[in-house]
Amino acid sequence: MFLAVPGRQFALRTWFCLSGCLTACSLQMPSESDVFGSAGSASEASGGTSAGAGPLGDSGSEENGGAESPAGAGGIMNTGASGSAGKGGATGTGGTTGSSGATGASGAIGVSGATGFDPAAGLISYFTFDDPSGSVASNAKDSSKNAKCVGTCTRPAGQLGLAFAIRNNVSPTDWVELPTGVFSGRSAVTLSVWLRDLSTARNVAPLFHFSLGESEAIFLIPDDKNGFATGAHLRGVHTGTPFVDLWSATPVLTDKVWHHLAFSWNSASIDLYIDGESVGSTANPKVLPSQLGATSPNYLGRLPDDTSLALFGEVDDLRIYDRVLSAAQVALLYKVR
Repeated sequence: MFLAVPGRQFALRTWFCLSGCLTACSLQMPSESDVFGSAGSASEASGGTSAGAGPLGDSGSEENGGAESPAGAGGIMNTGASGSAGKGGATGTGGTTGSSGATGASGAIGVSGATGFDPAAGLISYFTFDDPSGSVASNAKDSSKNAKCVGTCTRPAGQLGLAFAIRNNVSPTDWVELPTGVFSGRSAVTLSVWLRDLSTARNVAPLFHFSLGESEAIFLIPDDKNGFATGAHLRGVHTGTPFVDLWSATPVLTDKVWHHLAFSWNSASIDLYIDGESVGSTANPKVLPSQLGATSPNYLGRLPDDTSLALFGEVDDLRIYDRVLSAAQVALLYKVR
């Protein structure tokens, strides 16, 4: 088993034996309020005014009943004082009825109105990496479980606001240390993160690595290769036995542009996504996230041992959910920019 090789906690040469991966990208994408906006409302123009009444007719004269008055619009009958009754004016014609206004078109429906997807529902950790300085990477969902940057901790422009730069010189010098037990007690999780891999020769350098000892781990390598496969590689082991091993040769993640990576995991399947598209799946993995235990250390940008290759790139907007997001919901996260 690859984890039992002396001198390397997680011997990378054997981690690249199966198939699968996870990633996603976009140079520019719509704001979260645009992607998850509320439904528009319909407008309706009002109708025309009601009919106007015609003027009243003149009354007949009082003497001898009076002569018949000329027709007026809307005239009324009048009775003479003596003699026979004079005739009232002819009834006038009422004003024409105004035509009703046209019905306004309905407003546009935002994505959340159409799908009902709330991107905040089920979040257990959310690291925007927008902290302007210092080593803390704030957890917007739980300030008691912040992450920390080790090394230079520079803040370049990211896919969404700022990002954390991980600039390793082959072996680890910069990385992000995530809180302990991210998956503890969870029967389902989804992880979503943006990556801009700037390396030229960083094969087997990890994007993330969650582990507990030598036999419990899940990790993603953006640029991995062995005798029969190359590309992004998602791998997990429980009690030293692999339970997921997914590879994806496309898209190539070392093209120095932002890519979105996500994976979801429950008892039914583990699914890997790159740039909003499914690139691999393992059905019935027989291992739940909680079975890895209270994983620690948990890293972005490195493996537990100090001799393995480390990431050279930038990370942004790490979200961890306590539920499985559907393929359509992962695609919506990819559209956020």
